[in-house]
Amino acid sequence: MLGSNNNRVQSRLLRVFVLQLVLISIVTVIGVLTASLIVERLLVNKALRGEAEFFWDRRAESSEFQLPETMNLIAFLSSDQNRPVPISYRQLGLGQHRVDNEGQRQVVHVSERNGERLYLLFAGGTVSNLAFYFGVLPLILVLLTMYSFAFLTYLLSKQAVSPITRLASVIETFDFNKRDATELNLANLERSTNSETGILVEALDHFVERSQASIERERNFTRFASHELRTPLAVIQGSASSLELLDLEGAPARAVQRIKRTSRQMGDLLNTLLLLAREEGEADTENCSALNVNDLIDTLVAQLSIVHADEANTVEVEHREQLSVKAPESVLTIVLGNLLGNALSYTRNGRIVVTVDYGRVLIEDTGVGMDKESVEKAFEPFFRASTDNDSHQHQGLGLAIVKQSCRNYGWVIEMDSVLGEGTWVSIEF
Repeated sequence: MLGSNNNRVQSRLLRVFVLQLVLISIVTVIGVLTASLIVERLLVNKALRGEAEFFWDRRAESSEFQLPETMNLIAFLSSDQNRPVPISYRQLGLGQHRVDNEGQRQVVHVSERNGERLYLLFAGGTVSNLAFYFGVLPLILVLLTMYSFAFLTYLLSKQAVSPITRLASVIETFDFNKRDATELNLANLERSTNSETGILVEALDHFVERSQASIERERNFTRFASHELRTPLAVIQGSASSLELLDLEGAPARAVQRIKRTSRQMGDLLNTLLLLAREEGEADTENCSALNVNDLIDTLVAQLSIVHADEANTVEVEHREQLSVKAPESVLTIVLGNLLGNALSYTRNGRIVVTVDYGRVLIEDTGVGMDKESVEKAFEPFFRASTDNDSHQHQGLGLAIVKQSCRNYGWVIEMDSVLGEGTWVSIEF
C-alpha cells in the first residue's frame, strides 16, 4: 500500500480543516442572524421609539407639528383625514412589526397617545443594508480571515507531518521478510538536527545497524560452529563404524551403539542449526520437484525403528492416499524425522500409528504425553518438559525447527497431548 500512511495522515488533516470550516460557517451564520436581530430589534426599534417620543412631545406643544417624513421614514396619524392610514396597517397593535407591502418589507412602529395612533414606517431595505454593513460585512471579513488562517494552519501541519508520513510509507512498503534490513534506504528523508523526524530516522538507522550486526554474529556462530564440528563428528562416526566390524559383545558392543546413536543425533543437531541459520521467511518451492511423502515415511520408519529398537514399540503406517509435496527432501526428512523420532523416543512398549491422508500426515503415539502447558511451549527452542520417567525429556530444538519449517513452507502443524496417554501431531501441506 504505497503511500497509504501519507494518505491517511493527510486525510485526517483535511477532515480537521473541513471540520474547522464547517464550525466557522455555523458560527458565522449564527452571527449574521444575531446581527440582523440586533440591528432590527435594538437599533431600529430604539430609533423608532425615539422618533415617536419626539413627535408626541412636539405634538403636545403644537397640534400643527408636522409628521416626520424622510427618504427612509414615512409617518401616518390616525386622526389625520388628509392622509389616512393604509388599510394594511390599521389592524396592527402597539409596538414594532414587520410588514410586507407590495413586495417591500417594512418595519412598522405603532404608538398611541391621547386617543391618537402614530404609525412610523421604516424602509425594510434600509434595515437590510444596516444589517449588512454593520453585521454581515464585518463577519464576512472575519470569516475570510479565519479561513485564511485555517488554511495556512493546514498547510503548515501538512508540511510538518510530511517527513513522518514519508518515513512511515518507506517502512510500511519495505518487506522485511524478503529483504535485508540494511537495504532500508532512509537517505531521502530530512535529516535536520533540529527535526524530530531527523532524530527518528537516525535512531532507526542505529537500530537497524545494531540488529543486523547482532543477527549476523548469530548466523556466523551457527555456521562456523556447525562447520567446525562436522570434521570431528565424521571421525567419530567412522571410528564407530570400524569398531562395529570387530566381534564385540556385552558392554563394548553397547558402548559402540551408544556412540553411533549419539553421533547420529549430533549430526541431526548440526543439520538443524544450519537450517535455522539459513532458512528465512517464506520458502521458494518453484524449483522443487514433487516428493512422494508415502515413500519417505516408509524409509524413515524403517530407519528409526532400528535406532529405537530398545523401546519395543509397534509402528503401523496407513497409506490412505498418495501424497506428493513440493519441498526439498532434506526439509521433509528433518520435519517428519523429528516427529517420528519423538514418538518413538517417548513411547515404551506402545504403539505408533502414522496415517498419510489427502494433503495430511498424522502421527499418533501411546507414549508418556504432555500436559497442556507443555504442549503450548513444545515448539519453543530448547524447551524441556520432564515426564514421570526421568530418562524421557522432550527437547524442543527439533520441534522448533519443525515449527519454523512449517511456517516457511506454509504448512499447518497442530499438536495435542494427554499426560500419561499419548500425543498426536498433524501436518497439513
